[in-house]
Amino acid sequence: MNRAILRQLLFIFGDVAILLVGFIVVFALRRRTPFFPPLQEFSFYFAFLVFYVISFLTIFFIFGLYRRKRPNFSLSYLADYIRALTWWGIAIVTFSFIAQANYSRVLIIYAVVPGVLIPFFWRLFIVWLLPQTISRSEGEEISRSAYRLIQFKHNFYEELDILEGLQSKVVFRSVYLFLKRGLDVFLSIIGISVTVPFLPLVFFLVKRDSVGSIFIRQERVGKDGKVFFIYKLRTMYSDVDLYAPSPSGEGDSRITRVGSFLRRYSLDELPQLWNVLKGEMSIVGPRPEMPFLVQRYNDWQRKRLLVKPGITGLWQVFGRKDIPLTDNLEYDFYYIAHQSFLLDLVIILKTIPTIILNKGAY
Repeated sequence: MNRAILRQLLFIFGDVAILLVGFIVVFALRRRTPFFPPLQEFSFYFAFLVFYVISFLTIFFIFGLYRRKRPNFSLSYLADYIRALTWWGIAIVTFSFIAQANYSRVLIIYAVVPGVLIPFFWRLFIVWLLPQTISRSEGEEISRSAYRLIQFKHNFYEELDILEGLQSKVVFRSVYLFLKRGLDVFLSIIGISVTVPFLPLVFFLVKRDSVGSIFIRQERVGKDGKVFFIYKLRTMYSDVDLYAPSPSGEGDSRITRVGSFLRRYSLDELPQLWNVLKGEMSIVGPRPEMPFLVQRYNDWQRKRLLVKPGITGLWQVFGRKDIPLTDNLEYDFYYIAHQSFLLDLVIILKTIPTIILNKGAY
């Protein structure tokens, strides 16, 4: 069987299985919750279960998420993935309010959770198991409305004109910044909570592997040129200059053994969640630059400082060190000119396969 067809079938049948098992688990948990009225028997929810699964598959087909040759982690795919989940969630919530009163609205709304969380990681597993062979470069799959990213240099001054009016959309920009900050706080709290139990082991390994401090602290330039200290787990030997150029390939002798593992999976960046929580950084944005490099910026390059720096961004999800650092500004300016809550969510989702599949990390 053709690999693309097999992948397509695994997506479809995997989604059905995930939804069925997920609903059974949610039903069992809800039934044991004492704070709500008792549930009807499971068979009573069969009609909803049919709608639950069919609506998911239908919406995903409409958005082209089961097409055989579509790159599963391109920005356009992930944007449609988020849109499809949004519409599916609306459909489920609507069903809970128009259905007969005997249905538990709490159960129905909770049933959205498995469909939101698990299918993405199922796709990641299938793509890892059956890698896609795509003739076009990933850059050409950016989005239906954003193809110019790779040709950015040809439209550079036109995009800079867009940047001039960045502060003009006061109302919509304020709403976006409010949502973005909420997402930053939520994800940083979750990230810190998840990683704290493992930190003693990481600290032990870093300290045992080489002499020196566990953390490094560097000056970086943030929004509007404000200087702050960024935190990282130390991945190089202690005698390496704190502001030395970053490794651009494998086998750099400055990197420790534990440091190589931390850098490959971007675990050395985890302390920056504290910078995000403090409001100095965002989850998504241009990488914060060193002060001596910012001093060399000319006027148009300083427009990079119009937004908060981020832990991840377009440059990172399109290859990180595999893309020359000189091209970094083009990606950053594109993000600044087109930033939106949807684009932030897409970049966050895109970051997951980029890290797990070890793309461009040294």
